[in-house]
Amino acid sequence: MKNQSVENYVFALFATSFPERQAAIARETDLIADLDADSMTMVSLIFSINERFGVSTDHLGDLLLNCRTVGDLISATERLRRECV
Repeated sequence: MKNQSVENYVFALFATSFPERQAAIARETDLIADLDADSMTMVSLIFSINERFGVSTDHLGDLLLNCRTVGDLISATERLRRECV
């Protein structure tokens, strides 16, 4: 799991958080319209990503406001991870 990609980790995280919709989760999945993710769910997901990849929680607000899809969250996490290195 040490070398697990951001994308694989995020998909696994969403599968755990939304088991009833696991088969339908794709990069294009809308976090609110398709998953009904509320702000508390998003905060929990982002903190899990932070714990795994060390993405600064200083960017929490940006992630919450700017990530509309699962793919947006993956891309933002990858970008922030590169910036933190």
